[in-house]
Amino acid sequence: MTLARRGYAKFKNDFYINGKARELRAVCPSALGAFVFIVTYCSDNLTDGRISDRDLRYTLGVTSEEIKALCSVEMLEPDSAEGYMVHDYTDHNSTRSQVEKKSIENTQYYQKKKKHSYSSSSEGHFSNDSDTIQQSESDLNRTKHKNTRTQEHSSKDESPYSPPQGTDCNGVSRWEPSEEPNLQFKQFWSLYPNHDYPDAAVREFRRVRRKGVKLEALMQGAQILANEHRDPKYIPTASRWLHDGGWNNKPKPPGQAQQTAPNRSQQNQDANAALIVRYAQEEAEQAGREITDEP
Repeated sequence: MTLARRGYAKFKNDFYINGKARELRAVCPSALGAFVFIVTYCSDNLTDGRISDRDLRYTLGVTSEEIKALCSVEMLEPDSAEGYMVHDYTDHNSTRSQVEKKSIENTQYYQKKKKHSYSSSSEGHFSNDSDTIQQSESDLNRTKHKNTRTQEHSSKDESPYSPPQGTDCNGVSRWEPSEEPNLQFKQFWSLYPNHDYPDAAVREFRRVRRKGVKLEALMQGAQILANEHRDPKYIPTASRWLHDGGWNNKPKPPGQAQQTAPNRSQQNQDANAALIVRYAQEEAEQAGREITDEP
C-alpha cells in the first residue's frame, strides 16, 4: 500500500453550518464522508482538484448515488475527460507548481542549514543551532495561528472548505524535526523499561545524540535500569531520564529484602489462630484437672 505524503487537507471551522454541506447531509449523509476522501486524495496526489471517474469509484469507493448527490449541490463538477473537479479547489489549496516550488526552496534551506551546522565543531555551536531550530518552530507556530485568524475573519465563501493560506497545507514541511524512531533509538527503546511517551523520548534521544553522547553510554544506562527489575511505573520516563542525564547514574547496590508488614486481614487471622490455640490449651488443662479430682 502506498503511503500518503506528509501534509494536511483542512476544512473551515464553519463547515458544519455551510449551506451545501447541510443540504448534502439531508439528501445523502454518506456523501459527506466521500467528499472528505476526495479532497484528501486531491491534496495527497497534487491533482489541483481533479479526480478521474475510475479513481473516484474504484480507489475511493464512492457510489453512484454519492456522486450524484455531490454534483447536485455543486461540490463536485463533471469535466469533459471522464472525471470530476472539486468546486473552487485551487482557490483554497496550493497548486502542484506552488508545492513543487516550495519543496525546492525547503531542500535548499535544509542543505544550507546542514552545511552551516557541520562548519563548526564546538559544542556551543550545536547549542546555538538547537536554539535556532526552536526559534524556527516558534515562527512556524505563529504563522499557523496567524493563518487561522485570517481564515476565521475572512469573508464568507460558498466553498465548504478553506485551508490556511500557507503553502504547507499540501504536504510541504517547513522546520519540523522528524520524530520517526531510527535504528539506534529502537535499540535503546528495546532495553529501557518504561515505554510511556515514545514521541517525547525520540525527541530527547536525538537531542542528546546531537550533543555527542555515545550510544554505548545510553545502552549501558538503560541496561542498568532493566537489571533492577522494578515496576516500570516507578522508573522515570525515557524522555525525563535522557533530559536529566540518567546514563551518568551509578548502579544501585542490591537492596536488602524488605519484610512486608501483614495487612489487616492477615493480622485478624493470626489473632484468631492464637485464640484457638489458647482455648485448646485451657480445655486440655481443665480436662486434666477433672481426671485428677475423680475418686
